[in-house]
Amino acid sequence: MKILLLTTHLDMGGIPVYTVNLSRYLKRAGHEPVVVSSGGKLEEWLRDDGIEHIRMDIRTKAEFGFKVWRAIRGLRRIVREKNIDVIHSQTRITHVLGCVLDRSTGVPHVTTCHGFFKHRRLSRRLFPCWGRDVIAISKSVQAHLINDFKVSPEHVSHVYNGIDVSGYLQGCPARDRDLFLKIGLKEGVPVIGMIGRLSEVKGHRYLIEAFGELISRGDQAQLLIVGSGPHGERLKELVSSQGLADRIFFSEGGEALSRYLGLVDIYCIPSVDEGFGLSLVEAMASGRPCIASKVGGLAEIVSDGEDGILVPPCDPKAILSAVELLLREEPLRRRLAAAAREKAIKNFSIEESVANTVKVYEKAVAGARHTGLSAKRGAGRKALGDVDRQR
Repeated sequence: MKILLLTTHLDMGGIPVYTVNLSRYLKRAGHEPVVVSSGGKLEEWLRDDGIEHIRMDIRTKAEFGFKVWRAIRGLRRIVREKNIDVIHSQTRITHVLGCVLDRSTGVPHVTTCHGFFKHRRLSRRLFPCWGRDVIAISKSVQAHLINDFKVSPEHVSHVYNGIDVSGYLQGCPARDRDLFLKIGLKEGVPVIGMIGRLSEVKGHRYLIEAFGELISRGDQAQLLIVGSGPHGERLKELVSSQGLADRIFFSEGGEALSRYLGLVDIYCIPSVDEGFGLSLVEAMASGRPCIASKVGGLAEIVSDGEDGILVPPCDPKAILSAVELLLREEPLRRRLAAAAREKAIKNFSIEESVANTVKVYEKAVAGARHTGLSAKRGAGRKALGDVDRQR
């Protein structure tokens, strides 16, 4: 099967990593993925696996803006020349592009919903652009699509994101000393870590507040924050204002998650909301004791007290209590870490995730053939929202 994967960019983050990993394992399964994006640091990962990436300037927040409409002609050409069987889009901008391509070429469009969105927004109500079938990355996201966006349950498939568990079967990742020294971390001091886009919804400031209180109590620890995003400068200003610049270290990422996780003793993901939490699963597979907010997909991944600790969102005191407990109780740390690793390896294989994704592709293609639309490529003349309103 030939799949066109659309995403806005390939800078470090959950959706770009999902797109790159999906394309890698689609290729390993015998399919032919083609990725279109505005480019970014993860392009190198695609090149390493010999996956075709076509750079196109679609990085914009204007879902019906000039960049979107300018891209249509080039994308139509790609669909035609590559003989694409299915289009799979990842972001709101590419959902719109995929919907237009579906209507103008007859090639079925599948979307992935990676989180929670404002369903009362007029543009989303008039032009939902969810495609013929939607992949929900967690059960909570699946419920969001059905209850808030009124997508028909028969067109929503729940497929958890997956990780390459083979890399963790032989043991936990070792500390990369070169990376450790490059970042500036100090030997002999426990490292609390978080990996994710530097945006408000990820809850970094609550972790920083908790960490500041931890240090004020005399505890020895350091905090590693990996990622980039719109709140980066604001977070660094917060760290500086609290006098924590020598205890909190920032890295923009660019390396495999396992390299950073090898530096971490306790992993924390304090998101205000989260569709799934791929970095959390990676941390669990890495044998790290984990603290996560009790929200969205995070609460589906972690069983509180069994393989991790769940805390209320936006609650620095709860984060502080959980971190102090893990720092103090080594047997608990070891027990949670071992259970987390076993759970992640058993339940979140990327091979299974990709196999289930392909089933969604096959369903969409079969549906297109059944309606006869695939035999009428280029004949679509209906309004942009017709496909979605049929749902």
